[in-house]
Amino acid sequence: MIKALIFFAILLGIAFGGAWLADRPGQIIVEWPWLDTEIGVSLLTGFLMLVALVIVAIIVWMVFIGMIRIPQSISGFFTGRRRDKGYKALSTGMVAVGVGDLALARKQALKARKLIGSDPMTLMLEAQTAQLAGDATKARQSFEAMLEQDETRPLGRRGLYIEAQRRGDAEEAFTMAKAATGDGKKTPGWAGTALFDIQTAAADWKGALLTLSQNQANKHVTKEQFRRRRAVILTAQAMELEEQPNSADAMRGLLLEACKLAPGLVPAAAKAAGVLNELKDYRKASKVIETAWRVEPHPDLAEAYATIKTGDTALERLKRVRSLYALMPDHTESKIAMARACINAREWAEARSLLAPLVDSHLTPRLCMMMAELEEGDKNDFGLLRQWLARAVGAHPDPVWTADGQVSDRWQPTSPVTGKLDAFEWKVPVNELADMNRPVLESADLASQEGPNEDDLVLIPNSEDMSKDLETPAEAAVEAPVADAKEEADIPVAEPVEDDVPVAEPVDDDAAATAIDVDSEVDAGEEVADAAKAETPSEEGVAASKPKDVEFPMKQAPDDPGPKFDPTSQRPDDPGPKPGAKPGERKKRFRLF
Repeated sequence: MIKALIFFAILLGIAFGGAWLADRPGQIIVEWPWLDTEIGVSLLTGFLMLVALVIVAIIVWMVFIGMIRIPQSISGFFTGRRRDKGYKALSTGMVAVGVGDLALARKQALKARKLIGSDPMTLMLEAQTAQLAGDATKARQSFEAMLEQDETRPLGRRGLYIEAQRRGDAEEAFTMAKAATGDGKKTPGWAGTALFDIQTAAADWKGALLTLSQNQANKHVTKEQFRRRRAVILTAQAMELEEQPNSADAMRGLLLEACKLAPGLVPAAAKAAGVLNELKDYRKASKVIETAWRVEPHPDLAEAYATIKTGDTALERLKRVRSLYALMPDHTESKIAMARACINAREWAEARSLLAPLVDSHLTPRLCMMMAELEEGDKNDFGLLRQWLARAVGAHPDPVWTADGQVSDRWQPTSPVTGKLDAFEWKVPVNELADMNRPVLESADLASQEGPNEDDLVLIPNSEDMSKDLETPAEAAVEAPVADAKEEADIPVAEPVEDDVPVAEPVDDDAAATAIDVDSEVDAGEEVADAAKAETPSEEGVAASKPKDVEFPMKQAPDDPGPKFDPTSQRPDDPGPKPGAKPGERKKRFRLF
């Protein structure tokens, strides 16, 4: 708007000037002494001639300068065209790296190097292509070349840091991160984070605190992250002082600051309570535990709160735990802590009332162990004791300190796998491997006791039970060779023998070896495979290559109608002997496998 007003003002001024000159006619006279003449024109005409002369002079000057700059313009045209092609190659190469097209990325990197030389983006494309190809040497050379230029030096340091991490060279990674944070400029976010992670993994707590302060000043971490990480580092420093003598005062300051920064940090609160208990500051210790309990109830806090004053009786500890339970009465850990104190004080009824709802809702090994202790102390019932111990084997796992898939019985400031700070969490492990050294209950131990229901027990057979079972004839026959399923399907199932059927004595050894035990536990409705497994062949029968005919020690098999040719014994449903059968010949219906 302002520019338009200025333009119209200039036009208005020119118009008024022209009108003024037209209203005041005058004359301009130019005398030329050597020509002995004079030239006279009007004032307006002279002004217009002056303007035209200036315009002509400007045009002549521009033409002259253009002719001088023609070679430079031609050179600039081709240079610009070459540069445009180079940047187009850079763009195509970066896209190829992004999609993983190694051949195209190499081609475009060579083209960009040829067209625009050692441009910062050319070095970047070459480094990315080398990383895509897995050529660590070429990538390192490209990043080192970036260190020679001010505008690419930060990029080169980051690239060398990443390559050092891939090689596992912690020293060079630390050097690059340290150099990136010491330029005097604003520290890059990656450099501050990398330097902090390296220092915490190496347990350099003083350096980590300094780096954390710099990251907070550069706004690389939030206020909550700063407070939590500082509290963890202070707790780690206190843990290092724990082994030193007369370190209670130093630990007290570190732990109290950690509890103030992060009230929900359970290890800091538990250790602070222990130190304050050692210093006889029981009131402060109770306050620290109560503050942490409101944020994060935990078994370590309950144990530390119950043992604040050493030498107290179980009833005094129960009274103290009641006040802790009143802070979070609906929380599971509060109920478990209260039940533990009741068991220690032999308040069996109250303990049972607290544990019963927890057992019904979510059974864990810790609850099973407490119930076993309760049954032993209250009723002296070893049957129920064993039942709860057996149920603990298949119960849901309890929460433990877990970091990167590793389970620990105590909290640690850093992960044992990655070295990351504050990696341990109190949670149920994702996958718990079987512990071969875990004690188990064998069926022989549980069978000798009375009381628990067999449906609720998890019985694990021992070696004695298995050996006894294998001694029975039906189980021992499992070791006998079995024919294929097709032949077994053709074998008819024997009917059960009546009790009043006389059984003849075996005639010879072969008949006794091949006799069928008609009093076995095989039912008429069982499959033929089970009947075959119940038969125990002799060593001679196993070694025989041809199946033998079954010879019964009685006159006839239970389901055999008798000799086919004997008319006196022929039944109405007997079709009679086959054509060509000899008199008294019996039909073979069983085979021994």
